[in-house]
Amino acid sequence: MHILITNDDGLWAQGIQALVAVIPLEHRVSVVAPASPQSAKGHSLTMHKPLRANRVEEYLRPGVDAWAVSGTPVDCVMIGLDALVTERVDVVFSGINHGSNLGDDLPYSGTVSGAYEAFLSGYPSIAFSTAFPESGGSGFNFEPAAWFARHLLPRIPDLIGTNSFLVKTFTNPLNGTLFLNVNAPNCPLSSVRGVKLAPQGRRRYAHRVTPSTDQFGGPIYWIGGDVPPIEQQGTDVNAVEEGYISVTPLGIDITDYVLLEKLQALDAFGSCLPSD
Repeated sequence: MHILITNDDGLWAQGIQALVAVIPLEHRVSVVAPASPQSAKGHSLTMHKPLRANRVEEYLRPGVDAWAVSGTPVDCVMIGLDALVTERVDVVFSGINHGSNLGDDLPYSGTVSGAYEAFLSGYPSIAFSTAFPESGGSGFNFEPAAWFARHLLPRIPDLIGTNSFLVKTFTNPLNGTLFLNVNAPNCPLSSVRGVKLAPQGRRRYAHRVTPSTDQFGGPIYWIGGDVPPIEQQGTDVNAVEEGYISVTPLGIDITDYVLLEKLQALDAFGSCLPSD
């Protein structure tokens, strides 16, 4: 199997190195990742300036083709699939991210967006993230996320169908066949309680904007915030909090079908016509 790997923390981040290191040698690995950190870039593309892709020799281990791209995770996936990687790619991995991507994080996440771009391009894809250290803790333990990535590899053909790679006979021809968001707790592998399939929860941030001043007294603003505790039973948020690896299948369609049916029943806009 040929795996294309990207991330949003940069080519030399510990998370992506842990992911590359755990892939068995019988698989082919190509890495196309940002040259510098690109966290929270979401699905942004670089369209106002040219991008550079520098080949990195002997990245981590022999046989890994690697490029550092002066752009976002989505740039990396697009350039990787369309220009840099010439051999057929079977699956795209994104991560392992330094910090979880749960609930409301997903639209902002460069890690999830890297996998999303691959999915939109017709490739099976999986995003991997590791939760932030608990208060007072330090460092990331990528072992659970890396273990699960290796655990998934032999199961991918069964998940998507052994004859489905790059064959445009999907249920939805605009999508790939698989798009998963995986989040692991930040703990030793021996402390992981298991794996849970879970829907996306909510992760609403408080104090998102912090006003401050620069050295000249001018106003500046920091984007960030904390996550107040909210009951999230049965969701990805709760699964990771309880020490499980969460797996959330994602898709492209964000239509609110309940509201759509209500508006259709009300004929809410049927009488609306442009005025002369």
